Amino acid sequence: MISWPVARAAAREKLRSPAILVVGACFVSTAALGGSLGAAVGETFGGLGVAFLLVLTLALGAGLLSDELDSGHAQLVLLRPITRAAWLGGRLVGAGLALAALTAGAWAAGAVASLARGHALSFSTLAVLPLAVLWAFAWLSVLTALGVVLPGWTNAGALVLGAIVWASLRGALPALLGRPDWAAAAAELGKYLGPQNPLQLAFDRRALGPVLYDLCWVFFAWLVAALLFNRRELARRRA
Repeated sequence: MISWPVARAAAREKLRSPAILVVGACFVSTAALGGSLGAAVGETFGGLGVAFLLVLTLALGAGLLSDELDSGHAQLVLLRPITRAAWLGGRLVGAGLALAALTAGAWAAGAVASLARGHALSFSTLAVLPLAVLWAFAWLSVLTALGVVLPGWTNAGALVLGAIVWASLRGALPALLGRPDWAAAAAELGKYLGPQNPLQLAFDRRALGPVLYDLCWVFFAWLVAALLFNRRELARRRA
């Protein structure tokens, strides 16, 4: 369930945030610079572009729920005839709309710069945009689920810390345990510990697996977030 008034308010809030606007501006500038240097539009979400997309996702998901809960605004909104699940869905979708808008801006900047260099837009370059948004939104759903149980911006911190710890263990444990053959298995396992990059589908129509996997992450992370939030005891709104 989604409360669209909450979603619109969340989107406006995120698009007015100075920090998010700075990250978005860097993302757009990087895409435009890449296009002007002759990079294809599909490369907007490759290399440095991927880094900005992930940072933007972290910035949008950090404190997505806790900011409203800590200020007491959520408790005030929930006094109205709106369910907790609808409020949570509204916050998530609102942040997703902001994510889609900024990502589309970066893609458009890269496309315009690339067209100016004489590159034509193909189906692949058009398909890259929704695939990138899906990938980022899947991570945004994970951040939302973590934000139900973690205070403040620690949901983003926990996700980054988890990624660093896993990367360290994946490289070090097989060598420490004397089982170098485990390195390949650990690398394969790591592909399933979070949403997968689905951008290959834009260039290979057989690469549908990551897209379906990311859709599952969106569904289950959203479901877990709603179930946990329904069980959470909310503090009273501060006077």
